[in-house]
Amino acid sequence: MAYSKGTLAGDFIDGVLSELSGAIAVGVVEIIDELSMDTFSVRDGFDPDVACAHMLEVVKAQQQTIKALRLNESIKDMCITMDTQVHLLTLSKSGKALFYVAAESAGANVSIMRSVIRKYAKGI
Repeated sequence: MAYSKGTLAGDFIDGVLSELSGAIAVGVVEIIDELSMDTFSVRDGFDPDVACAHMLEVVKAQQQTIKALRLNESIKDMCITMDTQVHLLTLSKSGKALFYVAAESAGANVSIMRSVIRKYAKGI
């Protein structure tokens, strides 16, 4: 799957792929419109648009839980660890975009993933 080079989302994908070894998929989603700005996967059969859509639902469910508990909090990121993969969901500072990165768990370091996402998420 190709992604748009030279756009904010495309530059984000480029940056993440260049710095994270073991990256499987990367995406940027507009939260309000629920539309992918851009996505990319290095694996055939791994649809990053489907992954982003479902991960957005995970974030919205957590936001509803926070609201139901009357917590004065907002989500910065969510990490989902599986047997062979790590999926990191990070919200933009404005809360308008979701950054999604999936990586092989064998080489994944969540702190580095967070740092790389923050580095390339600027401006989105």
